[in-house]
Amino acid sequence: MTEILAIATVKGGVGKTTIALHLAGALADLGHRVLLVDLDQQGNLSSVFIEDPYGLAPTVYDIITTPDIPTREAIRTTAFRGIDLLPANLQLSRVEFQLAGDNDAQYYVSDKLKEVDGYDVMILDTPPSSGLMTISALVAASGVIIPVECQPWATLGSALLLEIIEKVRRRANPRLRVLGYVINKYDLRRGLETSYLDALRAKLGDQVFRTIIRDSVKYPEAAMMKSPITLYQPRSEQAETFRRLAAEVLDRTRALAEGDSLSTATRDKRT
Repeated sequence: MTEILAIATVKGGVGKTTIALHLAGALADLGHRVLLVDLDQQGNLSSVFIEDPYGLAPTVYDIITTPDIPTREAIRTTAFRGIDLLPANLQLSRVEFQLAGDNDAQYYVSDKLKEVDGYDVMILDTPPSSGLMTISALVAASGVIIPVECQPWATLGSALLLEIIEKVRRRANPRLRVLGYVINKYDLRRGLETSYLDALRAKLGDQVFRTIIRDSVKYPEAAMMKSPITLYQPRSEQAETFRRLAAEVLDRTRALAEGDSLSTATRDKRT
């Protein structure tokens, strides 16, 4: 069974695309076959693997708006074993307008992903908004990974997303669960961050991943070199961090599949 994981938050700049890229590399490093799905019109994830994604077709946009186009036609094989890409570009910005008033629009991404098999994990990189592509990702996903920084607005920034998750769970996707919050861009030199980390763990409990992603120039450097960190610097501390995160993600998806008691979005919202 393919696990579909959405990396989502309604705030920009918290590292969704960075986590999607390097988590895919770590999962592939562990022997899993991964499909990266770019649902952000900026196409930043796509630009890591494709030199010029802006003139590319077909993309996510095409398969959503023209259902007759098979999803496989839009999937690109990357230079990295175990990682394929379903790309996006600025064309995707037209979707909200084109599908306005279409009550089934939120299901189209899920429908198109069901056309493909052969992947252990699909990772959906969402835009920093509460719009159609974020909702579509939540409708398609079994689990949500929420990146947060140790900043005063961290829990406030996730509150709106949790409301959206709860609404999606009510009807469109009852199996959706919050897989966990991943602390990103953590810097011990910024003293207040330790206090916010403690506060987040006190509030969210085991929903916070044990693995913390520390702030490092190596992550954007790897992206600039068009590579996941596990392949760019496989023996680095940063690569090992994402291998640990990947192992945690796999453990949590197995626990959910086996019916173990990870917190749901509802429980998070009441916390």
